[in-house]
Amino acid sequence: MAGQHILFVDDEEQIRKLLSTYLGRQGYEVTVATDGYEALKAVRVRMPQLVITDVGMPNMNGFELTRRLRADHRTARIPVLMLSARKEADDVLTGYSEGADEYVSKPIEMSVLAAKIDVLLKRVTTTAGEMVKRRGRVILFVHGKGGSGATTLAANSAVALSETKLYRVSVLDLNLEFGNMHMQLDLKPTQTLAHIAQLETSQIDEVVWAKLREQDRSGVQLILGSDLPENAELVTVPLVQQSIDHLRQAADYVIVDTPTTFTQQVLAAVDASDAIAVVAEPHLASLKATKDWLDVLDKLSYPRERVLLVLNRTTQSGLETDQVAKFFNRRPDVVVPFTPVFDEAFDRGRPLVVLRPDNSAAKVMRDLAAQLTVLAPAGR
Repeated sequence: MAGQHILFVDDEEQIRKLLSTYLGRQGYEVTVATDGYEALKAVRVRMPQLVITDVGMPNMNGFELTRRLRADHRTARIPVLMLSARKEADDVLTGYSEGADEYVSKPIEMSVLAAKIDVLLKRVTTTAGEMVKRRGRVILFVHGKGGSGATTLAANSAVALSETKLYRVSVLDLNLEFGNMHMQLDLKPTQTLAHIAQLETSQIDEVVWAKLREQDRSGVQLILGSDLPENAELVTVPLVQQSIDHLRQAADYVIVDTPTTFTQQVLAAVDASDAIAVVAEPHLASLKATKDWLDVLDKLSYPRERVLLVLNRTTQSGLETDQVAKFFNRRPDVVVPFTPVFDEAFDRGRPLVVLRPDNSAAKVMRDLAAQLTVLAPAGR
């Protein structure tokens, strides 16, 4: 693992010099910081493959540093090894509960430290390799303003793909406060991501995932993020990342439905995605919010060729398509026509592509699903 970048954080100068010298002789590139604040600045300059941090430091201790790393979609996967003179079981458990991957007591036995560093870095390399091999493609449905029908389009696209019998399809509902994807698919999950939020990563095995997954009549498998608004905060960034990783192992396509807000959980899904459908209504407020979404994706350097602009006519009124095209300086890739049958389909828990397959909107949504497979081909 020589040559990999390690960030070492400790407020004691002698220990910083000793350990950074030792790690350098092992072939690692080492950046040092004196406390949590300095460490976060260092991470923004250069992302490390591993963070080694002391627990007791002024300004920001190791627990808080780890908590902040785990809460940010860009750093949530970085392994953290904690060092501390505190050897009591409660202190060690606190470290793990905050997100530490390993805990080494002071005084440090260098052979033990070296072994744990090697294990953590190999784990990162193995995980990255597995993710490259995974076949499943992740497609996000996003919207800037509520009422745009993004969840309906996501549900219909998922079912349309599954109905072809060519693809295995899963759905992750990340609208943690007010998600209703399960109603669209006529499912009644009893377990959600919020229910397993207190489990350690190593405890979340296939048995746990199986309890979360619900399958609809078309074969689409759903995992619900949260069942109650007050439980939304329990769903962490690492848990979202882990759930997407899990779903894409067994599915050709993972459809992710998101809220209107730019939470760290949503940004984690953006990071994992292969294509994004941005949904707008033909009304000025919705168009403005959609443009804001597109601007954020540009700022994130998300490839424009992997973004599909979808105009969803949820009412009979609204701007003409040419006016919408002028607003965005590009024509929508897909225009879903208005149909009053959407309400009936929702009330019956049957996506429109199944309930009324010959409906003009159903035909367009099947075309939408097909276009998404072109943007993110399965198995590549």
